[in-house]
Amino acid sequence: MTVDPLSPFGRGVNAPLTGRTVLQIPPPITGGGDRRATLAVAEALIEAGARALVVSEPGELASEAQAVGALHVPFPASTGNPLAMILNVRRLARILSDERVDLVHARSRASAWVALGACRKLKRALVTTIPGEGPSTRPRTSFESAVADGDLVVAASSYAAERAGEAFPAARTRLRIVRPGLDVAKLWPDAVSRSRVAKVRESWGVAPHERVVLAPGRLAPGRGQALVVEAAALIAKRGLDDVRFVLAGEVLKASFGRELDALASARGVKGMVARRGAEADRPAAFVGASAVVFPTREAEGVTRAVIEASASGALTIVADVGAAGEIVAAPPLAPAEQRTGWLVPPGDAAALADAIETALGLGASAREAIRRRSRERAAAHYSLTRMTRDTLGVYAEALQKRGG
Repeated sequence: MTVDPLSPFGRGVNAPLTGRTVLQIPPPITGGGDRRATLAVAEALIEAGARALVVSEPGELASEAQAVGALHVPFPASTGNPLAMILNVRRLARILSDERVDLVHARSRASAWVALGACRKLKRALVTTIPGEGPSTRPRTSFESAVADGDLVVAASSYAAERAGEAFPAARTRLRIVRPGLDVAKLWPDAVSRSRVAKVRESWGVAPHERVVLAPGRLAPGRGQALVVEAAALIAKRGLDDVRFVLAGEVLKASFGRELDALASARGVKGMVARRGAEADRPAAFVGASAVVFPTREAEGVTRAVIEASASGALTIVADVGAAGEIVAAPPLAPAEQRTGWLVPPGDAAALADAIETALGLGASAREAIRRRSRERAAAHYSLTRMTRDTLGVYAEALQKRGG
């Protein structure tokens, strides 16, 4: 990976990060955070002439960090034990002193609390990251508020930043948006072989002529899979008999899987709806599907998979919750000629069915125009280059705020 030539983070004595030492604490494996961002940023730091440290559990990310030229420091970062966290403040302070760290980026709640204590003690710059789509309630403890106490605070979307501003009013002027970064080139249809697509479609058990409406993601009541079954029933009544609906995701509770099967039988669409496990090859799945739907009722359900589907150029239909309107351009938030997908009201099976039918009924030229705009939008807003450049910009600003 190389830094964008338009980026201000080249090497040289006047470059803002040259000679700086930046330490990142990635989110724990169980936290579901994007640990790949830590490595991409570490590599970008080195490209910019900085020194990059990654602090995590022994063995976690050690080889990956070293592969990109970063120094890995073993550290019990994932602990949530109060006593252990107090000891971690001292441990981290020693690391900051010994390694002459200029800035710490804490990417989880627990690490934010520890890093805040260490950085205040040594007067080092601190950047924190708001997890997910931000808190839904105001903090009740210093542990909950630490994530918004950095010199600058990173949010993954405008929606997350708005929620964080409501929960942490004092942090509003310190919030900065850094959107997730993907290797978008790997998601383009040209990068996905026909054999990969054929293998995925074979795993779905669909015929070559059948069009697939794919609903990826873990199966849970709030994620809207029941709504997909209801939409399938509506579409069946409209005479579309060459469409298969594939619910591809891990079932958290077997009872919910049985509920979905019973609903499909009750609606007369058991033959149209198939449940499958989570996709191992999501790029091929997105290329092999005629439309990809995300009918979640929860803001947190607007996941990285939505961005990946958009980056692949899939005809993407998303419930209008959380950051969906930032990922997908669609009326009324964007002009029709800028459409990259569809936004539908959450919980509205008829609206979902209408959007699916519209997407499937597009002519070749209109379909390819939407796919192209979708890929272009994802590349502009969610590329690795964009993410690393924005992150390094936050670091430079935080160091400047500290007067360093």
